[in-house]
Amino acid sequence: MAPNASDAPGGSGLPSAVNARVAAALLESGRASVTQIAERTGLSRPTVDAELTRLRELGLVRVVDDAEAGERRAGRPARFFEFCADAGLLVGVDVGIHRLRVVLAELDGRVVGWHETESALGIDGDERIALVISTVRTALRSSGIDPERLLRHSCLALAVSGVVDPGGRILISHNFPEWEGIDLAGLLSAEFGCAAVVENDIRLAALAEFRLGAAKHVDDVAYVFAGHRVSLGLIIDGKIRRGKHSVAGEIGLGGFAFSSQVDSTGKLRWSSAESGEQVFRAAAAGDRAASEEIVRFAQGLAVGVAIVTMAVDPDLVIVGGGLSLAGEELLGPLRRAVNAEITLPVEPEIVPSRLGAESVALGALSLAAQRAAEIRHPSEPPADPGFDLAQVRAVIERASAQPEGADG
Repeated sequence: MAPNASDAPGGSGLPSAVNARVAAALLESGRASVTQIAERTGLSRPTVDAELTRLRELGLVRVVDDAEAGERRAGRPARFFEFCADAGLLVGVDVGIHRLRVVLAELDGRVVGWHETESALGIDGDERIALVISTVRTALRSSGIDPERLLRHSCLALAVSGVVDPGGRILISHNFPEWEGIDLAGLLSAEFGCAAVVENDIRLAALAEFRLGAAKHVDDVAYVFAGHRVSLGLIIDGKIRRGKHSVAGEIGLGGFAFSSQVDSTGKLRWSSAESGEQVFRAAAAGDRAASEEIVRFAQGLAVGVAIVTMAVDPDLVIVGGGLSLAGEELLGPLRRAVNAEITLPVEPEIVPSRLGAESVALGALSLAAQRAAEIRHPSEPPADPGFDLAQVRAVIERASAQPEGADG
């Protein structure tokens, strides 16, 4: 089971919600004096001063003088404080069949590292977990980050396909059956000395779109993944919806009307070309058979989207996965088919993913940030740090420009 606030390595078990309010004020402002923090939080100066002392003892806050903070005043120098974003580390890992992606960030959400590596087909469960560990270590090394930083105030989140229980164990996975029932969170926590959590990849893609993508300003989201398979994740009231048995959103292939277009494992199959990408490319070039197959696929997909739309009534339906790259070639037929399925005067807003292939890793990073905050401040976790999408993409582009295996 994933570590909780009392037993996670590096967990601080801070005593009250006051710490969270002070820490959140510093995260938001960057640097501030006792008086400024008191004004922003509504706490008294003595209370703020006492909480800052506790946070300093935990290595989460440091003192900077007024010159460093950009303040120059006559008389006694003011003491300014800043949140130590480098006191720990956030790690998001996307475990795909063909690739592993690792993203690293400071506690304030600033992304500082990205690494991708190929995953060989046919490797067993032990080999795959070894690959996860080595890829994380390579990401740390190539980003110039000391692994010792993971020992305090840190969290690693692993994104995997399949049904994942609240303790982080995979109950069912077509892609990783050898990991079913394995305590992956415990293995990773023991390896890196930090808290670890495991979650379904599509739910984390939905979370990423909510935190910094297409759904950043809404509360309820249905995320439809259309790639080699079709899956669904839900964000309700700004939170991942798992359900009592951890199967919320797992409507199965029976919820979609394209049984003739999937094989026995649920993988999509195409008749007019070998892959979905080729089908959409052919349709764009005027191939009638490909265009007709896309319409059939959109109609089948629309059944599930309509069911979810009427059950949840989300603010937004986001289509992600490799097929979403087809843009309006898919979204146009899908919108028309969904509207035809819904008998009420309701037209859900259906948009493409803004994050693309990086969505799962960034969702894992968001979950790591959430869990790290819960461990630091169990009584009242502060809001997740803000992620700057432009800054994230700059780091990814810089890392992707390096040859695989090169240290930057």
